[in-house]
Amino acid sequence: MSKYFVCSDIHGAELKLEMALQEHSDADTVVVCGDLELEFYDVEEIIRRNTSRSVDIRMVRGNCDSYFSSSSGVPDRLILPVTPKYRALVTHGHLYHASLELMAYAAKESQCNTVIFGHTHRQTDKELYGIRFLNPGAMRNGNYMILETDSDGNLEVQTF
Repeated sequence: MSKYFVCSDIHGAELKLEMALQEHSDADTVVVCGDLELEFYDVEEIIRRNTSRSVDIRMVRGNCDSYFSSSSGVPDRLILPVTPKYRALVTHGHLYHASLELMAYAAKESQCNTVIFGHTHRQTDKELYGIRFLNPGAMRNGNYMILETDSDGNLEVQTF
């Protein structure tokens, strides 16, 4: 069983991020879907300070992030194998104009059945075009998601 802390659109709200991470300090993986408006290494330090130093951190760049993915090592998108049943495309969403249709196409191209994204600041958990779309909402508003897997590879989603 694995626990994923998923957030997006931090927009500089360090204290809200810290408080949420403290509540879920046992997370195995932290997924950040862009718009940090903080230096990516500062966000990594906040995550490590409030969880385990060995936590797996997966981060993508958003449209409000000033650094370039090629020089920072923070990509625009990544593939996350969550369970044998769930393979996720992680993106901020702005490169696809937050269009579920465009993100579904990109997910299918990458052989993913899940898209984890941000950008809209609206929490989403729905299936469309055979793809499950998960958006944690905006951390600056106190919103995030917890994804937990069970031994059968099923995925439970909690929104906060």
